[in-house]
Amino acid sequence: MRTVLLIILIAIISGCTTGHNKIDVVIKNPSPFDRDNEITEIEWNRVQEILSIKEGERVIVTDINKKQVIYQLIINGRSNIESIIFPVSVKAEGESVYTISKGQPEQFEPLVYGRLAPERKDDFAWENNRTAFRIYGPALKSTGEISNGMDFWAKKTEELIIDKWYKNDLSNIASYHTDNGEGLDFYKVGRTLGLGMTAPFFNDTLCLGDNFINYEILDNGPLRITFRLTYEPYFAGNNEIVETRVISLDAYSYFNRVTNIFYTNREIIDLATGIVIPEENPEMVESDAIYGDNKGIIAYETPSDSINGTIYTAAINPERFDVIKVSNGHYLGINSYKPGDEYSYYAGGGWSKAGFNSFEKWKEFLKRQKEIIDNPLITQIK
Repeated sequence: MRTVLLIILIAIISGCTTGHNKIDVVIKNPSPFDRDNEITEIEWNRVQEILSIKEGERVIVTDINKKQVIYQLIINGRSNIESIIFPVSVKAEGESVYTISKGQPEQFEPLVYGRLAPERKDDFAWENNRTAFRIYGPALKSTGEISNGMDFWAKKTEELIIDKWYKNDLSNIASYHTDNGEGLDFYKVGRTLGLGMTAPFFNDTLCLGDNFINYEILDNGPLRITFRLTYEPYFAGNNEIVETRVISLDAYSYFNRVTNIFYTNREIIDLATGIVIPEENPEMVESDAIYGDNKGIIAYETPSDSINGTIYTAAINPERFDVIKVSNGHYLGINSYKPGDEYSYYAGGGWSKAGFNSFEKWKEFLKRQKEIIDNPLITQIK
């Protein structure tokens, strides 16, 4: 009897020790298609509690083959860690297991990056291993160039290129407006919302702010960059508007998650998320709500460039759009909005020379992206 009790106690102790040494994270895919390199997120407090992590101790994340996986600790601009994120791949309607344990992580190359570029009149530029973007800052405004729209840089390399392109362009080695083998900037923004930014829509008029005045990086890689932009007050009719934007881009994604907050003295206003339509080629406008019953996607195919190809753009609103129409030189998705609330959606683009050979292929991709947003991976800790 004592031997049996001893064996039971050893098993219990062993089980408890194992539980404190590692966490098995089971990721289930509810979709009828594979989900590859999707970022999953787990509360850090839970990991810290289960593993009894002390100050200075680090963790590793491994897949089913015991191979280390890149991860990032998210602070969201605060002093404390909020969560841990890492990429997962799960077969259609299947599951995958990843393990978090104490250990010394390997060195991984970052897959996202962003910074203020004072050498280029205060652009804020950011990228991941698939795509790149920028928004214009105060030094550019002082030259008379005013825009709070989002610019898109077409990439066909998984390398991070922002620093290289700025350096080469400013030193006259190679212009980033020419494709030198990695991609280029040939998207036109001007005084518009560019690719998928949002503004108050008052009396059928887009009310645009100016260039951002302040920025704050909340997280910066290796898997997610998040930053906050603030703007000088501006007017929608007689109503003063105060705007902030938080933009977040994950590795492997073609889409930024954008969260706007607008403050004004009205109880309800209209907001329009817009994609600019080039004035010089209005006859080439091709836009599609993707679904006949409007499930929250607007997409636009830019006029094709005979040398550089075609940019495909889109905004996805998980809560749908109330109205979709062409107005004010934009393809717009419009919603009513209560000032002070968060207004979140996704905006991004693809390129005909980097995986999307037609607008139809882009729209198929958007349908799948909407399904992914609507049906997140299911995470269980064991």
